[in-house]
Amino acid sequence: MIIGLSHLHSSLRYVVLIFLFLAILDAILAVSSDKPYAKTSKLFALITLISAHIQLLLGLALYFIGDKGFKIITSVEGFMSIAPARFFAMEHISGMILAIVLITVGYSKAKKKEMPKQKYSTILLFYGISLLIIFAMIPWPFMKDFGSWI
Repeated sequence: MIIGLSHLHSSLRYVVLIFLFLAILDAILAVSSDKPYAKTSKLFALITLISAHIQLLLGLALYFIGDKGFKIITSVEGFMSIAPARFFAMEHISGMILAIVLITVGYSKAKKKEMPKQKYSTILLFYGISLLIIFAMIPWPFMKDFGSWI
């Protein structure tokens, strides 16, 4: 079960990243061209929000029942001095929760704005910051100590 959840969590990142990128790109194009707020724009932002929350739920399940999260905190003495253990037990989850909070706040604030340019600017700001955090917190295989995707 943990392996299946891990694969699903690893694969769903692409859905989140694709829709996050689409929402940001759509906002950039809309701000620069003064386009009205379209249904597709709302859909990109909403699918990003929903997929990010599903990803968070999968991640929290893995954190508490898997080997790379809470189990490390409770069973490995001095885990903070071990880079991969610290990354998964503290840094990854903290950064991802922050990014998803920003996506949620950005979506909520954009929904309340009246003018299309304000909606797009809000999405651009909050989703853009979230994208940077997510890229920094993904355990990429080319990073030191992270040789595989899972």
